[in-house]
Amino acid sequence: MVEWLSSLMAGLGEGVHSLQHLVEADFWLNLLHEYKYWIVILGALLEGEMVLLLAGGSAYHGYMNVHWVMFIAFLGAVLHDHLLFFAGRVFGKKLINYSPSWHSRISKISDLIHKYDNLFIMSFRFVYGIRTLTPLIVGHSKVAWQRYSLLVSISAAIWAIVIAYLGFTFAMALDVILQDFDRYKIYLAGGFGFLILGVIGILKYRAYLKEKKKKPH
Repeated sequence: MVEWLSSLMAGLGEGVHSLQHLVEADFWLNLLHEYKYWIVILGALLEGEMVLLLAGGSAYHGYMNVHWVMFIAFLGAVLHDHLLFFAGRVFGKKLINYSPSWHSRISKISDLIHKYDNLFIMSFRFVYGIRTLTPLIVGHSKVAWQRYSLLVSISAAIWAIVIAYLGFTFAMALDVILQDFDRYKIYLAGGFGFLILGVIGILKYRAYLKEKKKKPH
């Protein structure tokens, strides 16, 4: 058991190092180092949280300024929302009816807009799968662009700050873990071992309850 846990922790150590190498891979470093904030604004336009996370991590390592990362991501997100909003206002019916597969989602989004109004407009950015359609539908509705602009600007600011800081904090935490991994690996091994034993115990208990239900009283 001890040998297994030791080998497991050695594997975890290699995995952590591999993850750091993935975040700091030459591909991303070259892109972010060469194009910097252009990559950030492109990621924001394409709803790319991963790009913003990586940019936050790169800011921790000194390749960019984290506050500029946030500001550029904010601009990209606001531009994305406004382009789609005005596309919905001008070409709304054609765009909304473009794909039959959108109809069920369009119906749900329309219901959410009517039900939650401002709250939904501020929060749709954080819900995967509706971030492109929602501005189109809001643009096609009677929502005033001034109100929409204010709400999505607040939402974009929150999104940019939170995601960039997550990337920054993750890179910082990963740095600390890698520096102190040898010191804490025995505790991590013990905790992981207890976790595995707990999961096995829960699975066995559920199997026991299932078997007990099958037996006639």
